[in-house]
Amino acid sequence: MARAKQTDRAEARRRYRQTTAQTPGDDDTELDFGERRPDATSAKPAQAKRNEPQQTGRPGFMGAFRQSYRPSLVRTRGFLAAIALVIVGAGVVLVFPNYTGSRFAWELLVWPGSALAPQLLAGFFAPRASYLLGLLVGIVQGIVFTIFLTQFADRLGTTLPPDQMTSLLSVSFLTGPISGALFAAAAAWYRRFLALSSPARAGAGKGGARRSSSR
Repeated sequence: MARAKQTDRAEARRRYRQTTAQTPGDDDTELDFGERRPDATSAKPAQAKRNEPQQTGRPGFMGAFRQSYRPSLVRTRGFLAAIALVIVGAGVVLVFPNYTGSRFAWELLVWPGSALAPQLLAGFFAPRASYLLGLLVGIVQGIVFTIFLTQFADRLGTTLPPDQMTSLLSVSFLTGPISGALFAAAAAWYRRFLALSSPARAGAGKGGARRSSSR
């Protein structure tokens, strides 16, 4: 009788294992310790992500130029005021030609490479990318300078031969924007220097920090 009972128990355990055995195509069955069978589809995105090429190193000059440009930069007050100065200088020469004051305004505001007041203004008040704003102001100066040399040369009281005019225009579009970018960057650096070295600004910054910490 004891042997028959043991045989019945062994048969019952065998049937129980058969009924609870895992099927080959079932992906939702649980493994030991509550773990689930890994899903092949979930592993594909991670593998694809590892296979994707990653960008390493610093961007090139053109890439940095495109990333630093924002449309809001050309709508800042400093840049608009700098462009206004260039237009005012050209308008003074156009309305009051052959005057000492108009020539001074031309050399101070319009002449590429030597007229650096607009670039200094744009760089000093630029929120960021001051060199880019100085470069754009230099390009605008080159355009205005070209229009005057080709259309209103008599207003300047100078008559240049064609070969000299061509060389002057080529130099104006090269040295003007480069010097404008450098001077605008220098103006932005000077503004940061003043902000860091001013005791009043430093005290105001510490007072604001104390008020924020007390809150």
